[in-house]
Amino acid sequence: MSSVCDNLERFVDGEMLPADAENFRHHLARCAACESRMKELVALELLADDALNSPGTERLGATSPWRNKSWLMVVPLALAAGLAALVLVPRTQPTDSAPELWLAEAATRPLEVRLTHPGADGHRPYQVMRSGAGARPQALALRELARLEEAADHRGIASAFLLRGDMAQASAFLDKLPASADLDTDRAALALQQDEPEKALVLLERALKRKPRHAQALWNQALALQRLGLSLRAAESFEQVARLGERGWSDEAAQRAQALRNAAEQERQDWKGMRQDCQRMVDGGAPLSTAQAEALPGMARVCLYNALRAAASPERVESLHPLAVVLDRKEDGTHLEDALRRTARRDFSARVPLASEYARLTRGELKGPALESFLSRLREARQEDLLLGALAYADPRQFPDEYRALALETKDPWFALLAEERQARADALADAPQRARERLQAAVKTCTASGKQLYRCMLMQRELGLVMARLHRPVDARARFVGALRAARDSREWGSQRNLLQDLGQVARTQGDLVLARAYVEELLLQTPEGCADSEVALTSLALAHHRALDVAGARELLDRAIQCSQKPSMARLALLADLARTPFRKPEDARLLEQGLGALRDSGAQDAGDLALLRHIEGRFYLEQDAHKGQALLRQALADASRLPAANVSARKARVYSYTSLILDAGRTGELAQGLALFAEEHAMPAPERCVLGVTVDDERTFVVARDAEGRLLGHHDTGRTAPLEGVEGLVPGAVMKALRACPSVDILARPPVQGRAGLLPSDIAWSYRVGGLPDTPPSQAKAQRLIVTDVLAPASLHLPTLRAWNPASDAGEGLTLLRGAEATPPRVLAAMRDATEVQVHAHGIIDPSVADASVLVLSPEATGGRFALTTGDLKGQRLRGRPVVLLAACYAGHTSAYLHENFGLPLAFIESGARAVLAATQEIPDDEAHAFFEPVLARIRDGVPAAVALRDERQAWLRRNASAWVQQVLLFE
Repeated sequence: MSSVCDNLERFVDGEMLPADAENFRHHLARCAACESRMKELVALELLADDALNSPGTERLGATSPWRNKSWLMVVPLALAAGLAALVLVPRTQPTDSAPELWLAEAATRPLEVRLTHPGADGHRPYQVMRSGAGARPQALALRELARLEEAADHRGIASAFLLRGDMAQASAFLDKLPASADLDTDRAALALQQDEPEKALVLLERALKRKPRHAQALWNQALALQRLGLSLRAAESFEQVARLGERGWSDEAAQRAQALRNAAEQERQDWKGMRQDCQRMVDGGAPLSTAQAEALPGMARVCLYNALRAAASPERVESLHPLAVVLDRKEDGTHLEDALRRTARRDFSARVPLASEYARLTRGELKGPALESFLSRLREARQEDLLLGALAYADPRQFPDEYRALALETKDPWFALLAEERQARADALADAPQRARERLQAAVKTCTASGKQLYRCMLMQRELGLVMARLHRPVDARARFVGALRAARDSREWGSQRNLLQDLGQVARTQGDLVLARAYVEELLLQTPEGCADSEVALTSLALAHHRALDVAGARELLDRAIQCSQKPSMARLALLADLARTPFRKPEDARLLEQGLGALRDSGAQDAGDLALLRHIEGRFYLEQDAHKGQALLRQALADASRLPAANVSARKARVYSYTSLILDAGRTGELAQGLALFAEEHAMPAPERCVLGVTVDDERTFVVARDAEGRLLGHHDTGRTAPLEGVEGLVPGAVMKALRACPSVDILARPPVQGRAGLLPSDIAWSYRVGGLPDTPPSQAKAQRLIVTDVLAPASLHLPTLRAWNPASDAGEGLTLLRGAEATPPRVLAAMRDATEVQVHAHGIIDPSVADASVLVLSPEATGGRFALTTGDLKGQRLRGRPVVLLAACYAGHTSAYLHENFGLPLAFIESGARAVLAATQEIPDDEAHAFFEPVLARIRDGVPAAVALRDERQAWLRRNASAWVQQVLLFE
């Protein structure tokens, strides 16, 4: 026993501080000596309890000590099973478990969520202390837990732990249950308790597909939607619960639904009413009230600026003074009052006609040449404040320097921020999104730090999200949209909330999260009951989400509704028309709708070169199903157009990948296997391999697999039978193709998103790797090897990651070895050290953290200034690994990739693009005590000249023969 074991009695007696007790609990899970001794201590306590509480024994007034032990709530799982067996002795107890196990006798319930175990689902009022503390939950009765364990009632045990806030124990016992609607519902409850409403929503969608009237699932779905701010969707779910007629639950559900609807309707009416009052004020009507200014200060400020510019007399200016005072007080300044004083001193004889014209501008009555003429007259009249307001209605790419100068001259932070936002929008429109991102990030940082101008801050957050989406960084985009939505909700900005719901729905669809995409867009539709026109964008987005879920009939219905709402085309609508062209749901008028839409978009002048290439692709994809020759020619033209544009142009990248998708799958459909394989190779910028190659692509319902075996014979498979989005790749390659490839020394796989980077495409006894392009795989010519090893990383304490085993170099490590250990292993130093290395090993933690990056990240030691610790795919962008290294990422999840429609993101792909010739990485967790034992022999074989795929296959097979640990099956090779 170690010295730590001396604390066992203190732990059992409940005498340790909470943090120390938590640390000891982790020790207890790994220490056999402590486990054995603890069973003895518990047995003695139980015997003492029996003696004190047996019939005929005089009560001494004190409760049995073990009944109040706080450690009973956090017994490690392995030990809990042993204790359960220990106390399973014959006793004269009732057959029904005690209700206190699920806190069923309490006057109120401790959780807002519902659990499926009958003993834990009785209705009582929900009550939570405002302090957030509440009463300490009753300790678990160990004998009752043991009885449930004996009866294999793992759901009951999980419920008992969940009610007491022990999420780890609850999750472990839920893991023992078979798949069911109840399991998904309880897992969703657990996710909600861990503040993961998105995860809960996915689980509940699955539960409700299995059992549509599942009461607890509907209740928890309502909670998940409410926590995402989707009030009307939440109200619908609560109303479904209310209709079930459950005692207590139905009444509470009806009350919650009504409260949500009332609040949403009030917010909507307040916002719309203020917008109408705002325009009336600009047109000379009564100023907004103090209550309106307090409720919606951002909109009120916009209105006041416009009313001031449209004022026709000094007296009108003075009437706006009370509103200016209220709004200035909220920003702790005098900028509006100063603006009123400046305006009151103007020459109104010259100003009145221009002010009247400005009011027309705010009503949308001046556009095009009329606006340009108005701007010229304002310059001639030297009405700078009117000119500043009018320029905001022009294209942001026009007059950027003039606008900035006028904005900064006001000395008003509102306009300084607006100038940055406007310039960023101009940068984005001018195909310089990186510059826009940098500008907005700096402005948002300044705005957030000041704690002022919250309205402008919120709008800039959204603008930054749009730029991130344009850069195809959906994780960053979503984070910005979520932050902006939270701010819009807090400030009751109903109009901005609607825009952000649309943004979040599109990002969720881009990430393949169709449940969340539908939730956001359905909320948007529910918020727009007035008319069809306002719903067109939402209907199109929802149609795309249904199509991604392979609900083609639903997609067609929603698309037709969108077309009826508005004849104005969108690229997304045209893309869906092209996809429907290969289905039974195409319609004769689709060709006319497509041509009209293409013409309108091309003539609008709003499309850049990448967008035009994407439009050409959509046209080709549509006609490929009607006229193969015409469709192929259009797709080839789209490829040519895209090839002339920089790689940073996202639309061009999409046009390229989507066009290859259409051409490859068309070759598969017509049985042209050689042409299909040649297209795979062409896309990878490599000659078509003559043997031992496999091409795989998946697009919606379609799959195409083509291969050449060891003799160069072609084999292929094409089908259109998929009815649900792709989840795993096991079984994707037909048995006949797999059998033919077994004779190959190794197989190069040319896989396309979303297949690329998935484990299990071929069995582990075949040597194979993902070929992802990059430079040729010949090693660099240099005198000696340069090895870099990153180890003993000091992960930030906030991540609560255990310390990994120290790496000790072998005795024959030799020269040319660079070690970065401990505090030295920061992201910048690791990046610098790997540039000339021929072999790179990173022994660190890997995490999948959507708040940090789109794919997995390596956890390195934090920098002294700033605390940056993550090595991400973005950090590798633009790097050049001159030594063409073999890279080992000995970190959990380092092989994980995020798949989007047109490309994948992941550390292995980023390393290959930077110059690595091979990357080894696992898509799942790696046991710390086994990583070195497995990876070092693989690297040794590669150093000896064995092809990397063969080295990985051979060592993996040897490992599996002598070791039951199957994590090595998740190790992938990228070349």
